[in-house]
Amino acid sequence: MGVKAPYQPKDEIFTFLRPAIAVDVVLLSIIRNNLQVALIQRQDEPYYGKFALPGRFVRYDEPIETTAKKAIEGKGNIKTDNIYLEQLHTFGQDLVRDTRIRTISTVYYGFIDPDTINSQPDNTFTWFKTDNLPPLGFDHKKIIKSSIERVRRRMFTTDVIFNLIPKEFTLTEFQHACETFFGEELDKRNFRKKINELYTLKDLKRTKMTGAHRPAKLYTYVKMK
Repeated sequence: MGVKAPYQPKDEIFTFLRPAIAVDVVLLSIIRNNLQVALIQRQDEPYYGKFALPGRFVRYDEPIETTAKKAIEGKGNIKTDNIYLEQLHTFGQDLVRDTRIRTISTVYYGFIDPDTINSQPDNTFTWFKTDNLPPLGFDHKKIIKSSIERVRRRMFTTDVIFNLIPKEFTLTEFQHACETFFGEELDKRNFRKKINELYTLKDLKRTKMTGAHRPAKLYTYVKMK
């Protein structure tokens, strides 16, 4: 049996123009009863002075979810230990979405609750209401809209919403979080019937004062049914 010749890559692998691969993150939170997104103000071109999602070019030896976490940590100075991340979509149909180089971006959306934000006072993100965004660079307005639409479609088929509310919550707080995402009021009776069909919640046998109303029971999420 003869010696196998060493692998010779085709010349075209090294000669055709290759695009840059990036990751952008849509980090969402419910702050003061408003759905808000974390943005940074760009300090260089392109889109100097405009706001943008935190992002990062993928390094050769770096898994893309690691890239997403490093974008959050590097741009916003927020630890990612308790941040839920899920891959949304790959954006690259627009050939000039980045004027520096042909760029394809894998987008993640993630959730962080306000308590986690407040516990890290050195964070540097600027939070904007998703229905009142500043001028954005790249195609980030489209990306944010796409992320919110995805979450709305999955709201009652997954347990993603529990990443946006405290570990201990009242049913009213839970309903308000869902209403914030949908942008409309939900019927209280139908809502509670639906969550009883979908989720197992544990009654913590404790209550929480909510304004002038009587104390409300506290619950925590257990699992989907």
